[in-house]
Amino acid sequence: MSDTLFVFLLILAASFVFSASLSRIPLLRIPSTVGYLLFGVLLQAPRLHITGTEVDWLNHLADFGLLFLMYISGMEIDIRQLRPVGRHSPTVATGLSIFCGTLLLSFGISLWLCHLTPPPTNPYMLALLFSTTSLGVILPILEETGLLKSTFGQTLLVSALLADFLTMFLLSMFITIQISGSFTRVLLTCAIIPFTILVYGVLRSVQRLPALRRLAGDVQVRIRAVVALLSVTVTLADFTGAEPILGSFLVGMLVSALPFSFKDKLRDYSHGIGYGFFIPLFFISVGLDFDFRSVLSRDTLVWIPVLTVVAFVVKLIPSLHLVRQFGWRKAMGGGILLSARLSLIAAAAQIGVQIGTMSQQFADCIILVAVFTSMLSPIAFVAILSKQRSADISS
Repeated sequence: MSDTLFVFLLILAASFVFSASLSRIPLLRIPSTVGYLLFGVLLQAPRLHITGTEVDWLNHLADFGLLFLMYISGMEIDIRQLRPVGRHSPTVATGLSIFCGTLLLSFGISLWLCHLTPPPTNPYMLALLFSTTSLGVILPILEETGLLKSTFGQTLLVSALLADFLTMFLLSMFITIQISGSFTRVLLTCAIIPFTILVYGVLRSVQRLPALRRLAGDVQVRIRAVVALLSVTVTLADFTGAEPILGSFLVGMLVSALPFSFKDKLRDYSHGIGYGFFIPLFFISVGLDFDFRSVLSRDTLVWIPVLTVVAFVVKLIPSLHLVRQFGWRKAMGGGILLSARLSLIAAAAQIGVQIGTMSQQFADCIILVAVFTSMLSPIAFVAILSKQRSADISS
């Protein structure tokens, strides 16, 4: 066994022990995903002597972990929850309402911040950053709390999905306009959506033919087919200028919408592969790549509390839409959980630096705020829901 592989396997084992230990701390109950992120930060210690080869291994597998995480997120959407039930608002309409409120509020605050922050700071870019929500944090929390299959859990999951989907879509168009200024190129970034719809139509047609349906094989064959479809869709998304993670969770939604045998087994296999290996590597990579030295200056530190407050406010106010359906406590808890930001905002901030819409120091400050929200939001959400359950039991 090579030294690189030995160190890599040692990192995997140590990260599991570290994350599992943190998640069992009384009162805090730190999510496993945040535990893996903190472990990645610890790997920056100079005494550990992690080489560039080992970091490359980790980063390459982490890229696939992010794609697999988005695929699982899309697959967890229960299409039946998207339909109206009695007088309740459809889940999609609720999610759209929260996103639109967040985007409008974020843009108004961003216009004000741009007059105070050092240039260059683009208000449109900043508004998109505030509008993001981290599916990578929200999905595991909903699973761990047993809320994923409930109406409340599905509403939060769909709201997070729409926030990431629409933000990625708008971000792709914004970047394309900033770089090329070509309307044709902007239209090309939208090609991933009709492609996914076309694939869904083809697969539904194939399912109606018994001879072809028998060729689908067992669950092992189907999960290999999913990986192949995931590869094609992500490649197409990258080629057209769209975000690859947009293509990956579109595949997840496609799989969720298709009726077929072994779907439960396919979901179990996907969760085992994703949460057992690839997804932890993604969060370790995020922690390992973060540079704390760039945010220690006085000019940067002064913005951290301001941006943290803004990050929560732009989600909490639109989430009041949930009060009528779920009550004040769940609405506040949902708004706090939707405030968690991590993967997309980190990538988007770096893109903003590359295209000249944000300074490097301000981007690092936003990434640090994203780390704070991804740690504080799940803890606050679990605490609020625990009080809700205690109140329900006592009544």
